Amino acid sequence: MFLAIVGLFWHYKGPRFPVDFVTTLILNLCMPALLFHTLATSTVPMGSLGRMALATLVVHIVFTLAAVALLKLAGKDWRLCIAQVVGNTGNLGLPVCFLAFGDEGLAYAMAFFAVQCLLLFSLGEAVYAGSASVSRVLRSPVLHAIWLGVLVQVLDWQVPDMALQTLQLLGQIVIPLMLITLGISLAGMRAAQLPSTLLWALIRTLLAMTVGFGVATLMGLEGVARGVLIIETVVPVAVFHYLLSIKHGHDASEVSGLILVTHIAAIFYLPILLGVLL
Repeated sequence: MFLAIVGLFWHYKGPRFPVDFVTTLILNLCMPALLFHTLATSTVPMGSLGRMALATLVVHIVFTLAAVALLKLAGKDWRLCIAQVVGNTGNLGLPVCFLAFGDEGLAYAMAFFAVQCLLLFSLGEAVYAGSASVSRVLRSPVLHAIWLGVLVQVLDWQVPDMALQTLQLLGQIVIPLMLITLGISLAGMRAAQLPSTLLWALIRTLLAMTVGFGVATLMGLEGVARGVLIIETVVPVAVFHYLLSIKHGHDASEVSGLILVTHIAAIFYLPILLGVLL
């Protein structure tokens, strides 16, 4: 919370914060380093992480189908389903899961985040852009960090300490920088058509709760894995949707309102959810 407030004050009092540069730095360098280090050194069995990855895929399929149905029923653009489904599992989900469950929670959260990244920057961005690009996915550093980390873990390879320490340092940048960037991004957003935005924020949160608890029960997840899956499913709408909407020429005002309102609501519902899960 305090780190997000740092970003909020920076937006109004500090020099220009290069959001595009920071986002590129995190996604192309720091996040892959954190993913690789987490997977390569994790004490959580790969079978358990694989089960989390499968549960994450089920969450996104069920959530997307439900969101598309609701949007079409309301006569809205069905492509907004991507903003409804993909939550802020990086900026907010990773630190919250780390707070609640420690290193084990972070490992599960990274598995969720990795699957979501692959889905967002392949199928999700294809929906925004109106066309798919296999080469964009294959160029993703996140993808290569995942399979390399899994390979090292499965084959029990010994990575040199110097390399692991360097990757760990790069990965430690991610959480604080993402939280500060979150505060800066939210400070610049406005909620247009507030009654409609409030309604859709409520619908989205209730749907996320239903899907999260439902899939966790369906997949038989327990303990930390169950908690992480639910938290990562119900975190507010990802800030990155605002950038994707602008990039592909869509009206970003509705998306920015949804991002802002769900993040403000999360201040109240996330502590309650954590109390229930813990």
